[in-house]
Amino acid sequence: MKNVAKILITLSMMLSCITHAQVTESFESYTLTPNFFYQDNNGTDWRPSTTKPMTFEYGWENSTWTSGSVYTNIQDTIDVTTSNIYACASYTAYDGSNYATVKDSAMIYLENTPTFLNKVSGFFITNTTFVKNAVKNGTAGSRKFGDTTGTGWGGLVAQGTYPDWLKLIVIGYHNGIQNPNYVEFYLADYRPAGTINDYIVSDWRYVNCIAVGFVDSLQLILSSSDINSAYKMRTPGYFSIDRFTTTNNVGINELENIVNITLSPNPTSQNLNLNYSTISESELSIDVYDISGKKVISNQPDQNHVGPHQLILNTETLEAGIYFVNVSNGISSKTIKFIKL
Repeated sequence: MKNVAKILITLSMMLSCITHAQVTESFESYTLTPNFFYQDNNGTDWRPSTTKPMTFEYGWENSTWTSGSVYTNIQDTIDVTTSNIYACASYTAYDGSNYATVKDSAMIYLENTPTFLNKVSGFFITNTTFVKNAVKNGTAGSRKFGDTTGTGWGGLVAQGTYPDWLKLIVIGYHNGIQNPNYVEFYLADYRPAGTINDYIVSDWRYVNCIAVGFVDSLQLILSSSDINSAYKMRTPGYFSIDRFTTTNNVGINELENIVNITLSPNPTSQNLNLNYSTISESELSIDVYDISGKKVISNQPDQNHVGPHQLILNTETLEAGIYFVNVSNGISSKTIKFIKL
């Protein structure tokens, strides 16, 4: 018993030394002339500062931006041509002057060490001026969303019959392996029948990325209902982001005071049983997120004793789909995916 007590005391001391903090990049450290953007003919990836654990991919070839992200302060919602691919549809940054415009499949790299791990908390997102117009009105290379003439599909297609959409998929990697959890966010959605619920995002919206888990790189992939015969996306592949935020966990990187975490039944059609055991007293938050990163269930179970626990999560009211249970002690966390039938 004395050895067990020593182990618990040691664990408690270690946990008390763990720190975690959020790091937010608003791109304000860069000085730009009005209505301009980052351009490097050498195609150099860029990093906001040595104190921030993030590097943004950037590619430039043959006088053309080819990949990654650029920081910019362009304010233009009028020019909808290809000469204005950098401007955001909201006209200004979420706050401050600068924001970033991102190409489809861009990478963002995060620095980790064995005792310093990153999660991406989230970021604000909106369409670009160019993409907003392409979705609303079509271009020479992409079709108008909800087009009742059925352009590109061979015949009349009623509004809402074909599920037009443009979405972002946030994928995380750790040690070269893709994390099983990902987040989706719709930048335009014409899927519901009729027109009343159709929308194109033109203001800043928050994308919660906690469910993606610990990462050393993040890939931002666009997907659209408008594809060619080779299944390549025809909708222009750009969007804008601001306030990109990571949570840095220093110390123990797993929930080492909580073991044997299981979910059952999985898939489920009604309630979900979360079982786990604690080896030391700990205040927990147990939250459920949908695939877009929105919190749909929140719990703070009583942790007055060490040993096995069972928490029943009422999922009956959730729509069918993929969800994530996040178990956190405020310092580190574990995320488990489940399917609601």
